[in-house]
Amino acid sequence: MTLARVVAVLGASQGTGVLLTPRLVLTCAHVLGDGSGDGSGPSVAHPQRTGSVAAAVQWRDDGLDIAALITGEDIIGPELAAPLGMIRVGTLATESPLPHCAITGFPAVQRYGDDGALELDQYRATVLPAAGTLRSALVCELDHPAAEDRHDGTTPLAGLSGAPVFAGSVLLGVVTQVPRGRGHLRVEGVPMDRIVSSLPVKLFPLKHESLTGHHPRDRRFEEEYARAVRARYRKTRIFGIDELGAGESTWDLDTAYLSLEAGRRDRSPGRPRRIEELLTERPRTLLRGEAGAGKTTLVWWLAAHAACGTLGPELAGLNGLVPFVVPLRTLHARGLGPRAPPRSTPSPRS
Repeated sequence: MTLARVVAVLGASQGTGVLLTPRLVLTCAHVLGDGSGDGSGPSVAHPQRTGSVAAAVQWRDDGLDIAALITGEDIIGPELAAPLGMIRVGTLATESPLPHCAITGFPAVQRYGDDGALELDQYRATVLPAAGTLRSALVCELDHPAAEDRHDGTTPLAGLSGAPVFAGSVLLGVVTQVPRGRGHLRVEGVPMDRIVSSLPVKLFPLKHESLTGHHPRDRRFEEEYARAVRARYRKTRIFGIDELGAGESTWDLDTAYLSLEAGRRDRSPGRPRRIEELLTERPRTLLRGEAGAGKTTLVWWLAAHAACGTLGPELAGLNGLVPFVVPLRTLHARGLGPRAPPRSTPSPRS
């Protein structure tokens, strides 16, 4: 779903941006100009949406050449917003080049016809951790030259500023410039660890993960695993009714699942709250309840929908994650679960 995050940013000039959320866009500050224009403000356009959406500058750091825009409405529809999930942000934890990365944006060279209609372009790249170290820059080398020089001296890659650099589904940084004298083979940007440390936490709390490698087959494996999880856990089994046949004893969770509610253990005043609401506030949860209360059904429902990116807005942060369902009863039966510490034997008296 990384392609669904790429948008065009229309400010003092045209650039590219990446969706952190359906309403929050990360882009280059120089694309917006100095704010002394006609007062119309920037706007954001998505390839799968007609027209553009007005945006306001929520934050900018001209030293980094990075800015965050906010819109008053979702830039993408719910059919794309829910599967996006929480964006993964990474920082390189290796000195070795990282191949198989991708840069996607709206450069000038990819425009067709007299109307100059925008079109996406994508470049395969290798991130070079050692290059640009002293400037703390994210340096990428394209697998092939992106374009030829223009006779008027303008860069054919104008409009790529703000484009995301992805290693699979992990965002590594944002493009800020195409250095001259490199034959359009080098692209430079700001790494996400610098952006995370500067972006106000109240605007969007980003946490970056360490990345030491990436393989293009990783995503295919995750997609196949997600399909397997959904096939395994999308149905619940009904026990205790002998008259039900094999087909009748399994129900699809999409139709059989009912949202659970939980109240305070001390029975103090306060309305019971839906499990989805509570899980939003508690990323680490111990679920306890009577037999048949729905604990297993809830875990299966979460796993199936998280793997397929179909959880609603309350739990959208789980979409796209890789769920692991570990049946503790099975582990215990195989002697793999936690064991009680051995009892101490009193030493004999001398």
